[in-house]
Amino acid sequence: MVRPLSTREHSVALRMIRSATTSPDEADFADFTPEQRQGWDPPEPISNEQRQIWEGRLGEVVVASHCDCGTCPSVGMRTLSRIGDEQRDDQGGDGDWSQRVVLTAGISGAMLQLFIDDDYPSYLELAPIDDDLSFTEFPEAETISF
Repeated sequence: MVRPLSTREHSVALRMIRSATTSPDEADFADFTPEQRQGWDPPEPISNEQRQIWEGRLGEVVVASHCDCGTCPSVGMRTLSRIGDEQRDDQGGDGDWSQRVVLTAGISGAMLQLFIDDDYPSYLELAPIDDDLSFTEFPEAETISF
């Protein structure tokens, strides 16, 4: 069922667009060993222009899918013009993306990720870090840590 983003989903995604970084960030990457560096691409800085584009496009997306794991409220997002596009994977997976950025943040007990594909927010994920935890909704945006 396609629906607009909830107020909380929108505020979490917006806060991440405005403040989150990729993982690893530059400080973490600087502390990597040579072996660790071989397994990761160096972080790319995110420009204010990119963040403005993503913020503007957040208003164009709708929820197109929900995670069915039972422990999180994660949602796949699409623009209405991309609904039904069979070449794309709305679960933040291995779609045919020419450009993907994954913003990361956290809350107590969970990791947050916002996938940006081809400059459109495409998946908002809340992943519990403990098998005994589950979440039914996204946190208040003010509780997100970066």
